[in-house]
Amino acid sequence: MQSPSLSIITSPITLLHSWKSPQSPAFPDLSPILPLPTPVSSAFQHRVSTKSTSRITSFPRIPPELFLDIISFLAVPDTSTVSDIYDQSNLADICNCSLVSRFWLYAARDHLWRYVRLESGRRGNNFIELLQHYTSGHGSTLPSFVPHVKHLFIRESRGGLSWNPKWLNAALPTLAGSFINLHSLEAERITWEYLSSKSRDAFMKGFKGVRKLALRVFEFRTTLDMIRVIGEFEDVEALALDGVCCEWDDIPADSEVFVSRAGDRLGAIPKPPRKLKELAMRGTRIRHVLKWMTAAMKHDGGQVTVEVLRLGALGVKSAPAVGKFLKMLGANLKELHLGFDAAFIDDGDEIVSQIDLGHNNVLREMHVYGLIIPSLPPPDLSGLYLSPPPPQLMPLTALLDGVRAPLRALSLALHPADLHALSSMDFEGLAHVLNGKAWTTLECVQVVVATEDDGRMGGIVNQKLDRLFERGVLRVDVGFDDREVILI
Repeated sequence: MQSPSLSIITSPITLLHSWKSPQSPAFPDLSPILPLPTPVSSAFQHRVSTKSTSRITSFPRIPPELFLDIISFLAVPDTSTVSDIYDQSNLADICNCSLVSRFWLYAARDHLWRYVRLESGRRGNNFIELLQHYTSGHGSTLPSFVPHVKHLFIRESRGGLSWNPKWLNAALPTLAGSFINLHSLEAERITWEYLSSKSRDAFMKGFKGVRKLALRVFEFRTTLDMIRVIGEFEDVEALALDGVCCEWDDIPADSEVFVSRAGDRLGAIPKPPRKLKELAMRGTRIRHVLKWMTAAMKHDGGQVTVEVLRLGALGVKSAPAVGKFLKMLGANLKELHLGFDAAFIDDGDEIVSQIDLGHNNVLREMHVYGLIIPSLPPPDLSGLYLSPPPPQLMPLTALLDGVRAPLRALSLALHPADLHALSSMDFEGLAHVLNGKAWTTLECVQVVVATEDDGRMGGIVNQKLDRLFERGVLRVDVGFDDREVILI
């Protein structure tokens, strides 16, 4: 690590050797296994030697903010991927920093333990033993790392192999009862019915205070089981349901049942999280969850808190519930992400007819994913059918034509089969809409052409949307679309 403002400090390792106190049993001397310190200037060595008679202390003599900057520099990766924090070189450097003093230990632990990922039985069981070591008072001279854990990811093992058995059911009570400052929880590949009643209670009570909750590839026996679990997390501000499955649907056709049964203790259906700001769903029973939330909003006199809505794999069945929910959100909605399934090619008109964005008049961002453009049939050489086929993705034009909000950002993810398919898109109608007065507030229009190309596809988009290009707000990216419609 080099920095112009740290000319006196040549590397973090130098600091480690300068300030580590070998007399403390809590910080063993690891000099045989640490890299040698970087040589320092003679002027710096002279300054150190002139003060050699002063009392030796292990507490740092430079501002604490500087130490936090050093450790943050090591901990924060260049990319935005959370898993990059587990890079072994980063871990080694931060672990070395934790050996300098108690002050450095606390600062390093904040980065070391902020994200905890437990993806297998072996790692999960080892972590449980570590937790029990710190919580049971078995001889540790250091304060517990538990308060530093802010984000927890847990995944159940498939259990098909002898060396990777299922582990989460036995570990959940310990995990849920340990973390006092947990901010977000991400649970994956869990079958709710397979958990014991003790583990279920621990999951809902111990993690009740999290602000972000993500359930991925999560299986429930019934739809009501799913709704009851979600409703227990009253303080959740961001909720993601990705690939959540229910064996069968037991929600009555009359949505008023959510209100009438709310006072029944045995079959009570809780209200949605009261502080929910961001809702994301894909591949789950979207219409059931939205139906539940819409009924609760009506019962509470229209109290709405959701500001960011992300929906993936949107189809015909869920479109009516989505339209009602968007109408209920009204002016509260600030950001909308819509990802359509492959059926949008044939059912786009019916889906869009259920969605009216005119009620969301303060929308700031809109992002549309999954716009597949199939290949056109070969031209008819017989001359019997002279009329050309209609442009593709006309439902997209109709959807955007209903926007009345002063949007600042718009993005479209196109998946054309080939160059000819992209050219057949309804660019004329799309340009007419985006060049209207209602869209003068646009600051960024991103079009992602998610396919391999030699550069011609990007040129077609720039040519068809030339007025946006001239305004300097159009950005065209050709290649794999790495954005996620479901992300909190």
